[in-house]
Amino acid sequence: MVIEHFPEVRQLSAAEKLIFVSELWDDLAEHPSEVPVERHIIAELDRRMEDFRDHPDKFTTWETIQQKVLGRQL
Repeated sequence: MVIEHFPEVRQLSAAEKLIFVSELWDDLAEHPSEVPVERHIIAELDRRMEDFRDHPDKFTTWETIQQKVLGRQL
């Protein structure tokens, strides 16, 4: 495990660990080309995008989902 190389992480509180994970995720998002992606995942994403383009009416926007779940207008 990678965490074994960073024992100080185990000393963090749960809240601090969540912040740490969020910051790691944000750092990865800043450099998406450096994140390895397996070919089968790329193929699946391509398949899903093609399905979306061919049948956009089958999908629900994020805004509509938020409105239904949270009961509010965005």
